[in-house]
Parts: sequence; structure tokens; C-alpha cells
Amino acid sequence: MVKCMEYLQLSLDEYTQSKEEIKKELGGIVKSFVQIGWHLTRIDKSGAYKTDGYQTIAEFAKAEYGLSATTTSRFMSVYETYSIEGDTPELKEQYREYNSSQLVELLQVREEDRCVFQPEARREDIREFHRFEKENENSVDNLLNWKEAKTTEEKISAAIYEFFRENKEILNTLYGKNPELKELAEMIAPSGNRSYRKGTVFLMFYTLEKGIMIKVFGEQPEEMSYQKFVEQAKQIFDGSAAGNHTWENYFAEPEKKTDVPQPEEPEDSEQIPGQDSILNHPEYMPKPQIAPAQKTEEQKYKEQQAKLDRETKKKLQEQEDQEKMEHLPSDEGQRIHQIRLAGSYYDLVASGTKTFELRKNDRGYRAGDHLELMEFKDGRNTGRMIKAEITYILEDYSGLEDGYCIMALAVRAAD
Repeated sequence: MVKCMEYLQLSLDEYTQSKEEIKKELGGIVKSFVQIGWHLTRIDKSGAYKTDGYQTIAEFAKAEYGLSATTTSRFMSVYETYSIEGDTPELKEQYREYNSSQLVELLQVREEDRCVFQPEARREDIREFHRFEKENENSVDNLLNWKEAKTTEEKISAAIYEFFRENKEILNTLYGKNPELKELAEMIAPSGNRSYRKGTVFLMFYTLEKGIMIKVFGEQPEEMSYQKFVEQAKQIFDGSAAGNHTWENYFAEPEKKTDVPQPEEPEDSEQIPGQDSILNHPEYMPKPQIAPAQKTEEQKYKEQQAKLDRETKKKLQEQEDQEKMEHLPSDEGQRIHQIRLAGSYYDLVASGTKTFELRKNDRGYRAGDHLELMEFKDGRNTGRMIKAEITYILEDYSGLEDGYCIMALAVRAAD
């Protein structure tokens, strides 16, 4: 939905104030997408950026704040999508508890589907929903006949079946301990949120009080209580209920019994009176090897997990060794990066008023590196330079575009 805004004209004072407010918000490590988006939108709609000779809002944001066109667009989209009507940065009530990274991810979710995600949802859950939508859009088979389920109820039931097939402990606890609903909800979603998807069904688990949100592809989201979830599960598994072994009773293939060859004693040997036999001590006998075909699903799963654990441990050790090598004392000394600095910022940085830089981290910046910030005006190097040390780097923070960082600076010298 494009937000309608009447023709807006900013005075020079209002334009200057908006510029300073944007700078203030960015300087506070980007606390409010909506505030920044509001100011950018006002400057864009009024065309006030032309006062400084810029051709577009993207050019203005890049030169003034180091924002890419993509980041600028995100700021403005968050404001236009989630704020109340009118020239105000106030968020709509239903979005006030979300953080900025969630709001950015939800931009790609249809408005009618956003109710699937409550403020407790993780950004990764929303991204998983993006993948769910994309995969189903490209899969005709899923749409027509997933798990031979035709109706909405059949599709949801099929998803619940798959959930318990992949969560053995939860199914056995359900039948073995008959837990309270609150205990079951905490077991399914220990942190208060968990997503699960299969075929054309996406499940979003929350606490007992908030229940479960279900999205069947192509249909409107719906709510389900944990009580209803348990009832549907029991319709599927009651016929194979076996307490703590319900999962094995329903899913596991029966073990094939095979005769384990026993060692034979020599025919002509006689047991000496008082002499013991090795056969009376099975603990000393070699353990029979289980052929792959004889292994249960649980044994195969455990072996696969053990293999993954070994591989993961090996990779983590390799990464740790690599990091140690990268941080060994070097003869190269401190790294120095030469970067451009807009003339409008030179005095602010030199005086210590502006103590940070928002940059794309395409050079592997790290704390302890030194910067030589060269002043540029009208595309030309003025010859003035600031030498500064990076004292801290902020990366992978909500609101920062991937690949960008905020560097805290300590000025060491200035022309």
C-alpha cells in the first residue's frame, strides 16, 4: 500500500532540522526506522534535497549519511507501511512491539498474513515463511496433492502427523506423562516461539496463552489452541498408544530377529571339573555387529547425529585454529585504510563531535585499525586529512543492512 501524502513544502529551517534529526537517529545506533523513514519521506515528497544540489532522495541519503539506495528505500517503506495516516511517524498500534528487523522482514509478507507473526517471532521464522511461500508458488504438486490431503483439515492433520514423526520425544511425553497443556507448550516452544513447515502448511507455535497460528498456502491464516492441537494428534495416534513407546509403536519398523552365532566348543574337549566356561560370562564375549538392514530408525538417527557432531566439532576446531592464526602477532603492524570523507563532515569529525562512521565493510575493518580520512569537496581531494583509530565496530545489528558496519573513532591527528 502506497501512503498518500499531500503536496508538502518544507521551509529551510524544517529541512535543516530534518537533516539533523536523521543524523541524531543514526548516531544513536539507528533506534528508530520509522523516525528516519518519516524524515526521509518528507524530504523526498517536498523535493527539499534539491536545495543542496541533489537530484534524488537516494543521492541525498548516500552523500549525507552513507546510506545505500536499498537502505534508504527500507527506511521509507517501514514508515509508509506501519505508521498511522497523516504526516506523523507514529506507529500503528499492532506494530508497536516489533523491532526494526522484524518490520523490515514483514515488508515482504502480505498484510493479511502478518498476523501469523507476533512480536515474539524471530527474524529467521519470518524468513522461513518467505521460503515456504516461494517454494509453494513454484510447486504445483504441493498445491494439488500434498500427502494426498485435499481439504484444509486434511492438510493440517498431515502437518501435525509430520511434526510428531520428526519429534519423537514430544510424542512419547504426550502419551507417557500426559502433561498439562502449559508443560506441552513449553516443550514444543521452549523460548515462547517456534516455526515448523511441511508441504503447504506453516505452523507458528507460541505460548499456551497465545496458541498456534496456522497458514495453509493460498488460504487465510487461522488460530489453533493447544487443546485442539492435542485432540487432532490423538485422533492420529490413539490407535497405537503405548505410553513412552508410542513413537516406536507407530513409526518404527519391527526389528528382525536373527540368530546370533554362538561359539562352539571343541567336540573332543571335556569340561574339567571346577573349570569355568567363557559362555557363562557374556560380558567378556564380543558384541555382535548389527547389519545396516537390522538397525532401527532410532539407531540410524543416533549414528547420523553422532557423525554430524563429529563433523561439526572438527569444523569448529578448524575455525578456532584459523582465528588464532589470524590474531597472532604480525610484522605487518597496524592496518591503515584510506577513505574519503565528505567536506561537510570534516570539522565535525576533527573536533570529536561526530565520533562514528557508517560504512560498507568491504575492507575487513576491525578494532585497532587506523583510518586516514581524506576530505573531498565537489569530487576533489582538498589535501586535508584526519588520522583516527577504530576503537569499536558494530555489525549484524537490527537496522543495519547486511555488509555494513558502524565504527567508533578516536581522532589521533587532524590537519
